[in-house]
Amino acid sequence: MMSTQETQPKRGLPRWFKALTITLLVLANIAVLGLLWIFNVGQGALAEADRDDEVTDVLDQSTGDLTFLVIGSDTREGLEDLKNFGSAGGERGDVIMLVKANRDGSMQMLSIPRDLWVDIPGRGKDKINAAYAYGGSTLMVQTIKQNLGLEINHYVEVDFVGFMEMIDEIGGIEMYFPYAARDSSSGLNVEAGEQVLDGETALAYARSRKYQEYQNGSWVSVDADDIGRTQRQQEVVRAIMSALKTPGSITEAGDIANSLARHMTIDGFLAEASVAQLAWDFRGIIGGNIDGATLPVVGGTEGGASVVYRNDPAAATMIQNFNTGQPLAQEAVRVQVLNGNGIPGAAADMAQELESLGFVVVSLGDADQSYATTTVLVGDPDAGSLIVSQLGFGEVVAGSVDNSVDAVVIVGGDAA
Repeated sequence: MMSTQETQPKRGLPRWFKALTITLLVLANIAVLGLLWIFNVGQGALAEADRDDEVTDVLDQSTGDLTFLVIGSDTREGLEDLKNFGSAGGERGDVIMLVKANRDGSMQMLSIPRDLWVDIPGRGKDKINAAYAYGGSTLMVQTIKQNLGLEINHYVEVDFVGFMEMIDEIGGIEMYFPYAARDSSSGLNVEAGEQVLDGETALAYARSRKYQEYQNGSWVSVDADDIGRTQRQQEVVRAIMSALKTPGSITEAGDIANSLARHMTIDGFLAEASVAQLAWDFRGIIGGNIDGATLPVVGGTEGGASVVYRNDPAAATMIQNFNTGQPLAQEAVRVQVLNGNGIPGAAADMAQELESLGFVVVSLGDADQSYATTTVLVGDPDAGSLIVSQLGFGEVVAGSVDNSVDAVVIVGGDAA
């Protein structure tokens, strides 16, 4: 539920502690945030974390940049009272992220959709999160390395009880909602405006796959898929980082470390790592400097189930940029989407498709006339050609567009 109670003034942490914490936090997402809090508090709290020595056999040693595979596991242990999260037994990888800390001071976060259709070693084709169910951390690491061609240096896993406890320990996270939002499946239900989310509500937001907003008197699905969820997860990560770097936002760092450690698993290499050396090596990274993106994909079906496939060459380019420390999405094309065929939800559906292809949708609206063909209005023909080539249909029309966008996509009858 929403956190609405006023909190008492909180005693700030020592200045050196905050500085070290903020420096390290940029290695992080949901799990790494908690891990680094544990590092800062000390090895005593770290001993509370489970240690995975088997996964070290498939990890890559590195003396340079560090890449963490971070898994948010939806184990049902400890979630019995949260009826909205289902009752299926077992575990699976519900959040899959690669977090890379570069020694040049940059940090990247690449989200992998859990429904990505991949080749799982020894198992054949399946959704990527099935690798975790089949063979745990070891098979998940092998699957990502084989399909993405990336080195992985460390493995961190946290279950969602730990995620909720961490947010509650820091007094919640602030997020702005332009409209009231809900998801009956995840349990999300928030009002419009600036809100402080407690752990349970933040988790419901991060896990939402049927996200709806109350717009113009009715509920409208917005980014209601796996891609939208990965974007929401990254928003929560940034909100956590913002809360942690705010002076006086934390009363007892030890409580945070201990609560997270009880719900965390780390690889054997990380358990033995020199905390002081890690802090020194990455001292140049500043809080909030995250280059985050979701792997470009396109939708499809396999055996009647919805899946997503890598959308190359965009996906290959993003993976290469992640590997070399280059910006994940260089000069993303900004798009306005207009409904030109009169079908309710056509603009929203097109916006969702464009975002999955790596474009930035700035706004939605209705065209002033009907269009039989999807039309891409641009000042720069190259931007229009890129959009049409990615969509696989439509025509480019040169014209004048608002400075806030690079192209206007008018959804025509051919998109029905």
